[in-house]
Formats: sequence, structure tokens, C-alpha cells
Amino acid sequence: MKIACLPGETDDQSKWVIWFPVVVDGTQVTCGISYQALWHHFGADCHDPMRVFVTHRKRIEQLTVDLIHRGRFEGTETMLIRSQDIRACREPWRGWFL
Repeated sequence: MKIACLPGETDDQSKWVIWFPVVVDGTQVTCGISYQALWHHFGADCHDPMRVFVTHRKRIEQLTVDLIHRGRFEGTETMLIRSQDIRACREPWRGWFL
């Protein structure tokens, strides 16, 4: 499976999500990470979650790729990473988020 995380993140303040584009085998997938996940696992300031997303983008992209490989999608071409998704990945990541 070929996965590429692309630039172009957007801050959706109405849904409290940072969205970012990912291409999976030639198909664009809209991925997002909730503000709550950014607060709990990446130390986001509630006033500037985008800054924390940009700072931790590589780690978030690694998590995204892992979840895509696991088939974790909502609907056809959307995936939202929530705090509980990151907690569930702690063991496979061998403490990666601790």
C-alpha cells in the first residue's frame, strides 16, 4: 500500500479538528486529528492547536499511516484520529506516546 501525507492542513474550529490530506494508492483521503487528541497526547495549547499539529506532524503522520494500514476509516475516504485511538496504539507503538 502506497501512502503519502501531503501539506495543506486546515483548522476546522467548528468541529475542533485539524484536517490534512493523505493519498492512499492514488485515492485522496481526508484525515483529521481532534483537538482533544492534540491536547492529551501532544500538549496542545487550547488556543493554538495548529502550532502543535505542525510541531508534531511527523509523529502524527506515522500514527496516520499505521491506522490506515489497520483499515481504520469512517465512511469511504475519511479518517478521524481521536484520543482513544492513540491510547489504543500505545502497546503496538511500544510506549511511543508515553
